[in-house]
Amino acid sequence: MDRWLLGVAALLLLCGLAGCGAVVEEAESLSEAESLTGSDTHPFANETVTVAVEGTDRERALAADGLAYWEANATEYVGFDVAFRVLAPGATPASGPDVRLRFVETVGACGDTEFPAGCAPRLDASTGVDRPATVEIRGGLANDSTRLVVRHEAGHLLGLRHTDRPRDVMVHERDLATLPQPNATERANPWNDSTLTVALAGDGDYREALDYALDYVREGADGAVPADVSVRVVADSEPADVIVRTVSADDCAPEGGSCVLLEGTDPDGDGAIESYSRAEIRLVGLDTDAASWHIASQFVGTFHTGESPDRLDEADARERRGDWHG
Repeated sequence: MDRWLLGVAALLLLCGLAGCGAVVEEAESLSEAESLTGSDTHPFANETVTVAVEGTDRERALAADGLAYWEANATEYVGFDVAFRVLAPGATPASGPDVRLRFVETVGACGDTEFPAGCAPRLDASTGVDRPATVEIRGGLANDSTRLVVRHEAGHLLGLRHTDRPRDVMVHERDLATLPQPNATERANPWNDSTLTVALAGDGDYREALDYALDYVREGADGAVPADVSVRVVADSEPADVIVRTVSADDCAPEGGSCVLLEGTDPDGDGAIESYSRAEIRLVGLDTDAASWHIASQFVGTFHTGESPDRLDEADARERRGDWHG
């Protein structure tokens, strides 16, 4: 059997960098000159803003790096000077910090963005500030992505909207990367869930072969499939996790057999899939009594427990075409 792995490693972690809280409004298109908030009555204008960071030492250092951007660029983009001072862990000024910046596992809904990477109130002269202003940043992002999110949310604190300059900082959606994660091939179960749905697309003649193959998977495939994994057959192939279908040789194996197309996410941006979201098992020129071994082999091959079942690996051509099935 020629097993083709056609990986689609799409970067699907597209997080909105949303400002919300004190002001949430749709901004008009602004010229470069109009991008300045331009008011010395902004609550942070010409101040040294104290920031208490709740996070690790690494996150605190990255927050300081992100905030330092505005010390060099605030005058150009918001029309006034500002400095940010990240407080030492446990240090609290008598009047309290001006900003509390928290690194969290999940940022709650922020304005109209359901899964943001960060959230902060947009402050200006009309809103004032209820100190400390609270900013949330998603933890676990890569260094450059963390700095970018901090810069973006600090821009909201200084009054900027998503349509304002600098566009490379304030744009609403960006591709962000997480810290390095194990690749799918390094995970016993690289699927997003332990309950997987399987659909047979088109040719109903393979249903008996599919059922036999899935029974083998449900039994654990001689240790190759994690014990907590369950599978069930569904009629609709559109939402199914795994689809089995027949294709032409040009789309798979020129001499007949099977291949698999795997789709998944690459949140750490290393070019390799970290978790599978969909698999398409493609069958080419197989009799119905030969399909079961191919379906089982391709499905079991999506798991990486370190076990390689002899029942699959050592099946000869005759067993693959009938005896393996039963």
